[in-house]
Amino acid sequence: MRTSSHLRHAFLAMALTGTLVGEASALTITREFAGSWFNPAQNGHGFNFEVVSSGSIKTLLGYWYTYDNAGNPTWVIGTGPVSGDTAHLAAWTSSGGSFNNFNAGNVQTIPWGSLTVRFTSCTQGTVAFDPIDPSLNNGSIPISRLTIPYNSACSGGVSGDTSATANASEIVQFMSNTGVIPAAQGKLKFEESIERTEFSAEVEDLPTGTYSLVVDGFQRGSLQVVTVAGGTEAELEFRSPVEPGKQLLDFDPRGKLVQVKQGSTVFLSATLGSSSTTPPPPPGGDGSPPPFGNGEYEMSVEPGGNDGPELKARLRQGASRVDFNVELEDVPAGSYRLNVGGIDQGSIQVRAVAGGTEGELEFSYPTDAGDLPLDFDPRGKFIDILSGGQVVISGLFPSTPNVN
Repeated sequence: MRTSSHLRHAFLAMALTGTLVGEASALTITREFAGSWFNPAQNGHGFNFEVVSSGSIKTLLGYWYTYDNAGNPTWVIGTGPVSGDTAHLAAWTSSGGSFNNFNAGNVQTIPWGSLTVRFTSCTQGTVAFDPIDPSLNNGSIPISRLTIPYNSACSGGVSGDTSATANASEIVQFMSNTGVIPAAQGKLKFEESIERTEFSAEVEDLPTGTYSLVVDGFQRGSLQVVTVAGGTEAELEFRSPVEPGKQLLDFDPRGKLVQVKQGSTVFLSATLGSSSTTPPPPPGGDGSPPPFGNGEYEMSVEPGGNDGPELKARLRQGASRVDFNVELEDVPAGSYRLNVGGIDQGSIQVRAVAGGTEGELEFSYPTDAGDLPLDFDPRGKFIDILSGGQVVISGLFPSTPNVN
């Protein structure tokens, strides 16, 4: 049983040898919360907590060293599952033991009641208690951290639970479109290493406005969709430990349903898995982009020879993206239409530059900011550049890779 002197001395040692970690706006209980806690206004009793495994369930084990109504030292012990910043503990005491002459058969476990432990930061919390014995009052106690684990880096985020032997990993998950806004796209990214854990959600081509990011039924933040070159976009980033510009990652999104919503309307949805996925097929256009892979295609057309009008196009297939760009050089400055396989795909603005003129149009899938969506396959099709409805320059794009 700890005495008032013991607690006071421990607190002084803590003040001399360590610095308590700063507060966080939201948190989840991790192993970094282990240690001694007490109410400085009631020095002489307190708590010890451990965060332990109970099968696959994260559990808080608590010891309250206190006194009964007669002033006798009493230990109240409780365990219960962790849920975010709170754990509800079923508590008990024991009797029948003796010092240095112990007989386990004489020990009786007696239900005591319940404890509800909630932490508001890495250094502060409360314990609410509800004993079964009607002679004992119920109530709550504010608690402060008294000891901290050696080399602790408590942030209140999920990185506090990362295994010390974890390998760096990354999950990229593309979200499914529910059909409300067919052009909308979403991507989730989860990264974990010993030093940090990060999670982000990106959306594109939704109408401008505010959307909720909902994870496992809980709103975790807002996505503010704004206009950018080529469309609209928004991103929400979480990190543990937190850093400026990001929110504290105090939840684990893996295996959870993630939704982008406005009110009850769901626009994008995905259950974050344990491995990366490829994007869903894009909407619109004449079908879908070239498949992912490992190929490069190039076309160059220069009918008049060097220094004359030139049309260049390039397609790159990667393991998780495809890029296509068309360049036009040394034609009069102005606006030109791009046709691929007889279908209009946009406007190329040609401007004067040092040594001539040039313009370019870029497509990608998944679509990068500033690019147009690649929702067509240019392979084996004629690429025509038109001005005033007339073809200015044209070429047949290759149907098989031609770049080593």
